[in-house]
Amino acid sequence: MFEPGSSRPRVRFPSVRGGPATIVVAVIVIVFLAIFASSMLVHVQVGNSLLLVDPVFKKDVSNVVALGPTWQIKMPWEQPVVIFYATDSFEATVPCFSKDQLEMNIQIRIRWSLDPAKIRQLYLNYPRLDYETAAIRSITEETIRLITKKYTTVDTIEFRDVVALDIQEAIVAGLRQSSSLSGALTDVEFDLKNIEYPATYTRAIEAKLVKEQEKIAAEFERERTLILANATAQRLILEAQGQAQARTIVADSVKQAIELIISSSGTTNQTDASAMAQLYLTLDTLRQIAPDVGVLIIGGTGTPFIYQLPQNATGSP
Repeated sequence: MFEPGSSRPRVRFPSVRGGPATIVVAVIVIVFLAIFASSMLVHVQVGNSLLLVDPVFKKDVSNVVALGPTWQIKMPWEQPVVIFYATDSFEATVPCFSKDQLEMNIQIRIRWSLDPAKIRQLYLNYPRLDYETAAIRSITEETIRLITKKYTTVDTIEFRDVVALDIQEAIVAGLRQSSSLSGALTDVEFDLKNIEYPATYTRAIEAKLVKEQEKIAAEFERERTLILANATAQRLILEAQGQAQARTIVADSVKQAIELIISSSGTTNQTDASAMAQLYLTLDTLRQIAPDVGVLIIGGTGTPFIYQLPQNATGSP
């Protein structure tokens, strides 16, 4: 249609019948549909699993229907239950006693994952999802207290690895055998972070270790002294044996020299032979006392006696 007196066509928009009330109703319907649609979608993040609780029709809990990351469609009346199933951890300091009744604090860490196939039963047993404190902590603390009563305090220090392995095996077995946990825990790992002793005991142990180190050092020094003394004694013995053998060799050579001199002189008189031997020994002694002396002058009140000493050290006087 054209407006009177105008060549341009007149545009008319269709009117909404019913007025403003109809518009309000339409908006409400759209909002309701949006809310209804959003209530049917659940976002499951990484590491999470999704169960659906139907309190209206089935009145039951489903098995795991989705593992994140994903989106899951559900009925509006179904309630989503999101449970973390990836690696989780638990740390605690457990007070306990040793076999000799010394109080200790054992710091531990436990890591685990949940088996998606057994999460439903775990949820039925722990609908508040408090299985960590209600089961894991309880089993861990009880097990540690039972194990540490088997070892003395010194054992926990000297055989720490054995104690840690014993605790680990007992805790893992206890968690797996727990009926309330339904075997839902997998890949269970245990770390014994520290064993804390009373301050007085720690100081006593440190003092004991210092004394033991000092004892070891003293034993080492004692053995070292004995070894050195034994080596010195052996050296002196060998030197004495060498000197004795040297004296024997010298004595034999002197004896042979004297016998040769007496034999060369042709004397058979025992007195003259003794005098020759005494003279040889005297001259040999003088040569040893003064090896650089070449001429010996022996005199008294009469005419001095002049004797040429041999210069060859191997020669005879």
